[in-house]
Amino acid sequence: MGNFLDVLFALLPPFLLMFVGGLGRKFDCIPVEAEGSLIRLIVHILYPCFIVHQMLGASEPVTIKEAWVGPVFGFLSISIGFGISHLIGQILGFEKRENRAFRFCCGIFNYGFFALPIASIVFGDFLIVKIILFNLGVEIAIWSVGVLLLTSSGISLAKLLNPPALSVLFALVIQALGGRELIPQPLWTVLSMISACSIPFALIVIGSSFAGLLRNFRPSVGYRVEMGAICARNLAVPACFMLYAKWGWFPLGMDWMALVLIVQAAMPAGVFALLVVKNYSESSEVGMRSILATMVGCIITLPAWIYAGKNWVLN
Repeated sequence: MGNFLDVLFALLPPFLLMFVGGLGRKFDCIPVEAEGSLIRLIVHILYPCFIVHQMLGASEPVTIKEAWVGPVFGFLSISIGFGISHLIGQILGFEKRENRAFRFCCGIFNYGFFALPIASIVFGDFLIVKIILFNLGVEIAIWSVGVLLLTSSGISLAKLLNPPALSVLFALVIQALGGRELIPQPLWTVLSMISACSIPFALIVIGSSFAGLLRNFRPSVGYRVEMGAICARNLAVPACFMLYAKWGWFPLGMDWMALVLIVQAAMPAGVFALLVVKNYSESSEVGMRSILATMVGCIITLPAWIYAGKNWVLN
């Protein structure tokens, strides 16, 4: 992937899978009524199986240092995203309720279903387990710092102990007790089959949700929210990540964290953040506009940041 076009074409598969999902919504193959059930299937079954399979099937076991340093970096990355998005929202003069939704949606990048296949395409499968560990800290930050910034209702332990987080902890325990050998072969075969389809299926569902958002899209006055979201999520936060990946400190033996930061820096806002904003009765219009703007913007910025990461940060 020596030039920008090489990077762009290499990153097409995840976008094409989302396009398939959009077609599914358009032709009513994935009706809006099914979206909630499909998301629950992904979060409660498909993605946890993917996590367990990837972690126990990795060529190298997770070290104790990786098991806690990875989540720490993930936690801090989301917290920094919230802070930068909050400042941009204040500069743009958003009302308090608008800014809560804006900083939540722009502070959260699409850290899982979109980042994982791109990490595999750009840097290889070895990075998948590293991102899974990083994402554990992301989950903790979202359901602690993020929720506290979004509402005063307090932290929910049930949300912190969600299926993806529990599956990471389960895999670490199984690894400590003996690893993959403890899983019966028929069960391992099933895990392999589910793992193979989980990310493509999730991207199709994300594409369907994105198409649904587009149908109801109404731009903000002067495109203020949309431009602010692109400035925060597609430009300012990635720039901070890239600078740290280039010159920041990493623990000994964990230089791969720079690769994780490059991938996550390029991500748009996560679609699921809108569901959280709606659940807490905040400004879903601001959330929808922010997410849609960053998703559209990432068509250009995502390959650009990946290209910059490979040709500037890593050189």
